[in-house]
Amino acid sequence: MPAIRMPAIACLLAVGSLAGCAACPVTHVSMDQLVAEHNANAQGIPRLKARAKIQLSFTDHKGRHVQWGSSSPLASPNGLLLLSKGGDASRGDAPADPAASKDFVLVGKEAMGVELFRIGSSASEGKYYFWYNYGDSGKAWWGWHQFAGAPQITEMPIDPNQLLSVLSVCELPEDFTKLPTVLMRMSCNPCAYVLTYVDRQAVTGRIASKRDVYFRWSNAQPRRPFRVDLFDAGGEPVMTAQLAGYAPVATGKPGAGQPVMPTDIRISWPARRSSAHIVLSEPTTAEAWDTDYCRFLGELPAGIGPEDIIQVDGALDARGGQQ
Repeated sequence: MPAIRMPAIACLLAVGSLAGCAACPVTHVSMDQLVAEHNANAQGIPRLKARAKIQLSFTDHKGRHVQWGSSSPLASPNGLLLLSKGGDASRGDAPADPAASKDFVLVGKEAMGVELFRIGSSASEGKYYFWYNYGDSGKAWWGWHQFAGAPQITEMPIDPNQLLSVLSVCELPEDFTKLPTVLMRMSCNPCAYVLTYVDRQAVTGRIASKRDVYFRWSNAQPRRPFRVDLFDAGGEPVMTAQLAGYAPVATGKPGAGQPVMPTDIRISWPARRSSAHIVLSEPTTAEAWDTDYCRFLGELPAGIGPEDIIQVDGALDARGGQQ
């Protein structure tokens, strides 16, 4: 599809300022083409396994600031990332938003292989969760997928649904006539195509912006996401991720056209004083693994007892999701 010429005034109206527009291209592609390009790449990654270097910082349930791991080039991998989509969202086999149909987990380990934390989502259980177990301190948070994103739920220190959305390997909606859908605008600072993901909130049913995905606006380089901003139920920004280091994902199939994904991901949750730097290596779709590994209850360590488990949507669950 040929590029569409975009007058400078259109960019001015999109961002309210000409600052930086001189450096942006004078042409752009349509939203249809941008989404199609993204989905063509994402569909080549129905599952994923990758080694990870993880540097994590968050505030624990006792108010202590926890820092763990290293993402240094000299460090060895201390984590594992697994994802199974359970369907092709663009064809209607699964929801387009990373959530209920996907098994996902990011595991952090000690040098001896002892698991220190998990950030995950289980399709078979219908749950998402985060737990950590450092020495004598352990805690777990979980919630039902059906309530995820509702304004009444308690936040967990790191939300796996937010983390999953920054991997840029999940399909976006291609039908722009129904929810969920995306809207596109142009940004001149930075030069970017910005796709806003829009859907209904859980429980309330209100239509809300969930996240902005910034794609490189370039005629010379691949149009890949380089930044993701996530919003809470009230529309306030709660997380920003910077994506870099795009690399091929091994598929075990001969020939060109391997899918790619970001392998250098920096995430910040300013209000929670939390951050993560994840550097992935050896990403592949060719290795089989059991999705039961992503389950919440089946994988909790012995150091976390019933009194250490918090259900973030417990009040909603008790009322059947009613306001």
